[in-house]
Amino acid sequence: MTTNQNDEILDAIFSKALQGRKLFQNHEALRSDFVPHHLPFRNPQLTSIGQILAPILHGSKPSNLLIYGKTGTGKTAATKHIITKLVETIIKKHIDTKFVYCNARMTGTEYRTLAELASAIGLTIPFTGLAITEVLSRIQQLMKQTSLRAVFVIDEIDYLVTAYGDDLLYDLTSSSDKISPGFLSLIGISNDLQFKEQLGARVQSRLSEEELVFPPYSVEELRTILNERAQLSLNPNAYTTAAINLCAALSGSEHGDARRAVDLLRVAAELAEREGSNLLDDRHVRIAVQKIDQDRVSDALRTLPIHAKIVLLASIYSAHTDPARASSGLVYDKYCELCKKTGLESLTTRRVSGLLTELDTLGLITAAVVNYGRYGRTKKINPEITLETASKAFESDDAMRHLFH
Repeated sequence: MTTNQNDEILDAIFSKALQGRKLFQNHEALRSDFVPHHLPFRNPQLTSIGQILAPILHGSKPSNLLIYGKTGTGKTAATKHIITKLVETIIKKHIDTKFVYCNARMTGTEYRTLAELASAIGLTIPFTGLAITEVLSRIQQLMKQTSLRAVFVIDEIDYLVTAYGDDLLYDLTSSSDKISPGFLSLIGISNDLQFKEQLGARVQSRLSEEELVFPPYSVEELRTILNERAQLSLNPNAYTTAAINLCAALSGSEHGDARRAVDLLRVAAELAEREGSNLLDDRHVRIAVQKIDQDRVSDALRTLPIHAKIVLLASIYSAHTDPARASSGLVYDKYCELCKKTGLESLTTRRVSGLLTELDTLGLITAAVVNYGRYGRTKKINPEITLETASKAFESDDAMRHLFH
């Protein structure tokens, strides 16, 4: 294809976009990280979190809090909303308290999770190289010296425990004596309703001083949420009631996931605007469902933490080498081999077993337990994606690119 032909194609696309009606008035309002000022159907949860954190306003340490709920039930949005309101209040009242938020899946490691806390309280640590105990000691020392009071929110906290165990959570929740007169309270957010079962008794009693469950949204509740988001994000009369209803119905049938519903509305609106349509209708929603399903695997692969990516690649290589013997042990050996190539320190077999379970949950592998009688049991690992798919998804990751052979 010549340069002129390329330009002609692009000119046609841009011309069509200019001729079509602009459907969006605020694209950000349909982004997954957008926190609206109004959170419908979450007043009980907002009240509970507010009451738990309120002691901060008179200098007292609030209880640690564990928040559960399936994906898209408003846990993160509600927590961020309350933190925003609290920050406004403590600034007005000149109360010296820090609120720190991090997503454990995004930070990927215990070290980077602690680095988020360190950075937020004004402590500079190297990007890597220190022992976890040293980083924690520096944080505690600074908090003690400055009498700093902080609330540390760890989203997707279950990922951290699955990958690394609960030692860090124990250290964080038992650090009061080391940082007094400062304090550190923890809020853990988890999509796993069974998360507490992964914790040892010593951490359970400290981390879950207070617990709160976010229930899934009903179809009617999702319809209300979508109508509010559509009014914020789309131009008046740019969408049909049928489109909103279909988004709510499709997402309501998938465990009341508001995030899925909002994503579906956004993608449908983008498709409608791209084709130059003056109106978002249910036809665009049905096309958006297909597109989201196609993109789901690629997005899941791209956003995996580095060790999960390596475990997945080890599973693919192991199954390719010897499908009949692709056990968790063989995958672990291959994983350690790949870690050496990247210069990363390999995780323990227990941690890798947890990552295999997570990959199974995501539908990227199947990990069936096979019983060999007196010879014991093992997990038989079967990847659900091809090496080509993984290669395309990981091509932008410098640490992964040279692992493909």
